Amino acid sequence: MSRDNKLITLALFLWGSGEGLFIYIQPLYMERDLGATPAEVGAVLALAALLTACAFILGGLLADRFDPKKVMIGGWVLGGLSSLWMGLAPNWQAFIPAILIYNISAYCIPAINTYITEASGDAPLEHTITVTFAGYAAGSIVAPFVGGRLAEAIGTHALFIIGGVIFFISLIVALQVNSHAAHRHRTALPLRRQIGQLRPMASFFTRIGFIFLAMMIGMTLTANYLGKLGWSLGDVDTWGGTAQAIGMTILAIGLGRLAAGRQRRGLIAGQGLVWLSMIMFLITTPVLRFTAVAGYFFLGGIASVRELSNAQIAGQVNREVRGLALGMNETLYALARSLAAALAGVLFTLDLRLPLIASLALIPIGIILVTVSRPIVPREEFIVMASPGTVVIESVED
Repeated sequence: MSRDNKLITLALFLWGSGEGLFIYIQPLYMERDLGATPAEVGAVLALAALLTACAFILGGLLADRFDPKKVMIGGWVLGGLSSLWMGLAPNWQAFIPAILIYNISAYCIPAINTYITEASGDAPLEHTITVTFAGYAAGSIVAPFVGGRLAEAIGTHALFIIGGVIFFISLIVALQVNSHAAHRHRTALPLRRQIGQLRPMASFFTRIGFIFLAMMIGMTLTANYLGKLGWSLGDVDTWGGTAQAIGMTILAIGLGRLAAGRQRRGLIAGQGLVWLSMIMFLITTPVLRFTAVAGYFFLGGIASVRELSNAQIAGQVNREVRGLALGMNETLYALARSLAAALAGVLFTLDLRLPLIASLALIPIGIILVTVSRPIVPREEFIVMASPGTVVIESVED
């Protein structure tokens, strides 16, 4: 990894450490400490998720037109300020704009992926992108446990303020990276022409959207499922959350190496591990709990599939539409997560095992789709070999 990507990994580690303090208890904090009703909490979170999905497209467009470093730094600043705002909000009405801005700050993710790509040089993107974002997962391993202890000692609102301080330390680290804008062409294409260049990717987006949906139907209500088996919220947060964060970290590194040079292997293996997690949850009983911990570990494969899909896009599309393509992929992920939540809720009311069974049935279809797929956008690169008398041009398939 390049020096710049190592710094981004550290910055994401710090961000995961700060966000992990409060992200899991955010809805409960709005209800218990700020006075919102469950319906009001749900409405705010739904609006926040919608804004996040839209923000990814905006972030991708900005990364195509401006220096990706400046675009992603803007996200760091917004996230830090809104975290402080959330901690200082006296009621849930004042909390609303803060949480919305915090979710909008995620617009910088396509810019981060674009920056990682430009700073990676000749390193395999499948490995570089997954390892870099593994930094975030590593930061979130211990943070929920620390956040729970701090909340009991100094109050939940302080977690947002401490998180904001950590975010600004993360910002200082991110500011140390070099800008690569001077060495890269920024697009001047109008949006209509950019979208036109992405038309060959329609099949990929359809395929990956289905894959996201298939994996997340079973993931969405795992905590509720385990609650029916006698798990407390503390059990889920401590054992489940920690196991999933560890899984995200280890699987990102392992699957990134596996996929380097052969993209399909990582995507297939990641889906296979998530499929295995559904089995682990289904065989869990009130007495047999280790299987659920293993299930949460394997759920970490979802994050790896997400980043491997970003790596595949970044490596195969033209630079002038890369940010938009990455933004669209992140939007698909957000929309699939929203749809999966709705479907899981309906299935769960019929039988608490149905969301898991649905993923078990659908994930193999996603594996087949990856197996038979072709490169996103076949491109040709040219190697020019010159001699005093001749010039030979060889076409090399991407």
